[in-house]
Amino acid sequence: MRTRRLCELTFAVLALHAIAWRIAAGDPPPFAAARTGVRRFAIVSVPQRVKVATAPAQARVAPTPPQAPAPIARSAHDRAGARPRMAPAPRAATGAGGALRGAPAANSEWPVYATRPPPSTTLRYALVQGGRASAPDSGSAEIEWRRDTDAFSLRIATAVGDRPPREWQSTGGFDAAGVAPLRLVERERGRDKRALSIDRDSGRVRFSGASGTVAVGPGVQDRWSWVAQLAAIAEAGAQRGQVPVGWDLQVAGLRGELERWTFRVQPAGDPPPELASQGNELSTGADRAPDLLHVVRASEQPYALRIEAWLSPSLHHLPAGLRMSAPPGTWSLALWQRSARSP
Repeated sequence: MRTRRLCELTFAVLALHAIAWRIAAGDPPPFAAARTGVRRFAIVSVPQRVKVATAPAQARVAPTPPQAPAPIARSAHDRAGARPRMAPAPRAATGAGGALRGAPAANSEWPVYATRPPPSTTLRYALVQGGRASAPDSGSAEIEWRRDTDAFSLRIATAVGDRPPREWQSTGGFDAAGVAPLRLVERERGRDKRALSIDRDSGRVRFSGASGTVAVGPGVQDRWSWVAQLAAIAEAGAQRGQVPVGWDLQVAGLRGELERWTFRVQPAGDPPPELASQGNELSTGADRAPDLLHVVRASEQPYALRIEAWLSPSLHHLPAGLRMSAPPGTWSLALWQRSARSP
């Protein structure tokens, strides 16, 4: 009896050692459920660890290199904080100092009107200049227009209070488009201050305060010759009995600007109070003066020049009244005709 128990104990110890060995080798043995009431122990041999055979080198598949993830499109919301780079807007090539506003695509597209330049005359005006907090300044002005067969001279002189007198003089000739200025000079205290020159042969304008030249179209005017050109267009229309609607002029300024001025004829109406002495009050008498032709150049941009002119048929459509302003600014300049005399 004692021998049997010793043998069982020996078998149990050996079994436990075998199980522990397999666990240490990483290959735990499977356990099967033993029958109830039966206690059996078996001595098992532990097999050697089997080496896993590797595939031949020819059969090996090269590992796929890692690829960078595709960029993820960012939504407009995600990009809201980022400031995108934008290409600068193209600028119109107008030459040094030139600022071409509202011009046709090509200079050849400028309209050419029939003209009849007015005869020589000198017009005197009362001048009213606003822009100060106090009452507007008053003074006097004169428009002197001289013409012959081939040339003209237009002189505008102003005097306001104790300020130095100012003067502008436009000189030139005539061509198929009408009044053709060649040079405009601004003078102060008798000395030249600014000037521009127009080369009609090459179609270029040069400014004294800027380098280079700017291309211009037929019929281009300077900052004061437009007064005579507007009168010449209106006079030719009146001679043909045509009611004008409006005109487009290309105008070069002394500060290097080159602009499109569009004048529109306004419905007939009462003249401004400043011109009541001209005999244009609404009367049916034979002494009633012809109706003034009221034209307006509206300002297209803030502080652009707005012009109102009342062209008088009695003056060959030179202005009886002229009002200029730069809304929404407070500056204004008005000329109200007082008398006319022949040269």
